[in-house]
Amino acid sequence: MKVWIKYAAGITIGILLGMYLPFDNTKVQELFSYFSKITIDAGMFAVYPLVFFSFSYAVFKMRQDKLIGSVFLKSVLAIVVSGVILVLIGTLTVILFSPDRIPIIVEKKMVESFPGYRDILRDLFPQNIFTIFTGSRNYLLPVTFLALVMGLNFSFDKVMTRPAYQLFNAMSRIFYHITIFITEIIGLGMIILGAHMILVIRNTPEIDLFKQILALLTLNSVIIIFGIYPLLFYFFSGKQNPYKVLYAMTAPLLAALISGNSYFTLLSLSRAGKENMGIPRKIGAGVFPFFTIFGKAGTAMVSATAFILILNSYSSMGIDLWKILWVIGFSLIVSFLTGSVPGIGVIAALSFLCGHYGKGLEEGFLLMYPISALLISFSVLLDTATAGFTAYLISYKDRSHKEIDIQDYI
Repeated sequence: MKVWIKYAAGITIGILLGMYLPFDNTKVQELFSYFSKITIDAGMFAVYPLVFFSFSYAVFKMRQDKLIGSVFLKSVLAIVVSGVILVLIGTLTVILFSPDRIPIIVEKKMVESFPGYRDILRDLFPQNIFTIFTGSRNYLLPVTFLALVMGLNFSFDKVMTRPAYQLFNAMSRIFYHITIFITEIIGLGMIILGAHMILVIRNTPEIDLFKQILALLTLNSVIIIFGIYPLLFYFFSGKQNPYKVLYAMTAPLLAALISGNSYFTLLSLSRAGKENMGIPRKIGAGVFPFFTIFGKAGTAMVSATAFILILNSYSSMGIDLWKILWVIGFSLIVSFLTGSVPGIGVIAALSFLCGHYGKGLEEGFLLMYPISALLISFSVLLDTATAGFTAYLISYKDRSHKEIDIQDYI
């Protein structure tokens, strides 16, 4: 059975369970909340070792083939361009359609914040390098940075370093095999995630207040994933069929939508990239983690859309050009930091934006808190689509892509 069918079946069963379970039963809610966290953790079981060994080996191979500069330069360009395009779409549509204002909510909640630049530097350059593997911070950047350094140093003496990169090659394949196993069985976990999401929605009494912004985000997501991205892909790929690539990404897109966690989605995306889209390991193992950390075009768009609604809800004065430019710029910049807080990217970004905007808006992110799970799901869905299309284009342009028939998709 196709992986995406397993995911879709699991999500459907979960949604039906969530619709008929007694959502007012606290024990039921706590049980599904607990098992949803277990499912996310299980889906991330092999992420860190897979990224560490595969990213190092990918850097080594790309450097051998003189592709490393080209691949990462194109990735950075795609991250910036996609971020700008999606933030503009989100900003312009929320201004144009102007959803109804949300009543001010008076409550207190603590939201995990981004690590400061000092914390990031200390994580990248610890006194004891082995603390990168033992630290409690749920952040891929230190592991990926160390993998980059090691990959760059595998080639200084190919005879002496051959055992090292052969070991990394073998470990990369072992953890990829574990990835296959996880992605095959995690469809059962989709039942838990689907039911939990429906229970969260049913347990949100203010959900009617957010129907317009949720409809707007749904419309934007459909237009971007099925319209704008395929159009850009068709243009830059030399008139290839974009919907074949989109179909190849069905499983990771479903995982992104139901989990709202880019690290959880990374295993499905890595496997779909190799076995459906024909992206070679040396490119996929480098590009996908890079986008998981920094490629947050969808997060930037959702953050900008939600923040403008917060501004409109707090003030009836309207939004001038300066405020629009501020939102566009800061939403894009802040999105690059959200890879440090997987699973809560948008709400952490809104907390950051509100705090730095000031003017009595410091707690404004609480307006969006009731639908934070849905906002995060939209953002990760778009982030995943961006990563998939970009990785395919890079491998195609570098002539390392392998064409795979649809009937052979996993």
